[in-house]
Amino acid sequence: MDGKYHTQNIRRRSAHLMKWTLYPVSDFPEFKHIWQKLNKIKGNSPLLDPIFIQPLIDNFAEGNEKLAIYGAPEDPDIMAIIRPAKKGVWETFQSSNAPLGLWLSKENSFDAASARSLIKALPGTSISLGLTQQDPLFLERPQTEQTIGTLDYIETAHIDFPESFEDYWAGRGKNLRHNMKRQRNFLNKNDIETRLELWDQKEQMEKAVLDYARIESAGWKGQINSAVSGDDPQSLFYMQMLKAFSHHGEALVLRYCYNDELVATDLCLLRDKIVYILKTTYDEKIKGTSPAHIMRLEYYQTAVASGALKRVEFYGPLKEWHKKWTPEIRTIYHVNIYRNFTIAWLYKIAKLMG
Repeated sequence: MDGKYHTQNIRRRSAHLMKWTLYPVSDFPEFKHIWQKLNKIKGNSPLLDPIFIQPLIDNFAEGNEKLAIYGAPEDPDIMAIIRPAKKGVWETFQSSNAPLGLWLSKENSFDAASARSLIKALPGTSISLGLTQQDPLFLERPQTEQTIGTLDYIETAHIDFPESFEDYWAGRGKNLRHNMKRQRNFLNKNDIETRLELWDQKEQMEKAVLDYARIESAGWKGQINSAVSGDDPQSLFYMQMLKAFSHHGEALVLRYCYNDELVATDLCLLRDKIVYILKTTYDEKIKGTSPAHIMRLEYYQTAVASGALKRVEFYGPLKEWHKKWTPEIRTIYHVNIYRNFTIAWLYKIAKLMG
């Protein structure tokens, strides 16, 4: 038999033998090392690290979530945490505090057949599966097919720094550079001393989150009850998660003070010289300057110069100010997979009818 066709037959038989195994989400700790092994293959994002995921489960899971593993549990092709959204419909476990949906696969290309086979393996009669908030860096956006649809979630920005910060800053628009210089002059003229603090120790994380909560709750988010408050599940998640990452030297909180008063702070993670900004807030009473922008500019300048920073990931909805700092933008997206063509067709008809 020709070697090429022999190899293809082996792959077909292997794919046929592959199956999904479902575990309660409470079993996740038993598989965290395997999950992280798969995460390292895909780029080792801290946002898909078990250190990030376990506090999500502890604070936001309802108990009906499943850990789904495709292939041999000790060396799987795909791992995911999914939950029932409504009768017959499942989706990746997605807390508002998680930038990405919890789906990891060895391959960058989307395996539609495996996703459909998961629908059939789920309890009851399941008809669709949603993969929420997928990053094209880790999973290529699939083409729309009869049983697959995709939907834009948000555009998000990132900054890739050249070796010299001066080269980066010289490439920014004249208006941004002038505006930041004007703000610095305003601070000097009004005898406002500034201080950048970088917190990364375990014992600092609780106060870091409480201070963040205090500033955010005083702003517009507090008025609509969407702010981190200090004693809510959001706050507990950030405290637990940042403390866990601090053990590995990967927790980072940016803090900026005007005359010893904290006026801006970012909760971040730092891995492989990439900063991931998770939450950002500032004192909305401040007029005449943007303390968060001044804080980041000062941090970027010093961190790039020291070789500690090469990239920033914002992972939030694209805003006009992002475009002034970087032209680098990509789209985070959702995927919907339907059990078969008939169900996909019925969904489309229902959507058209409103």
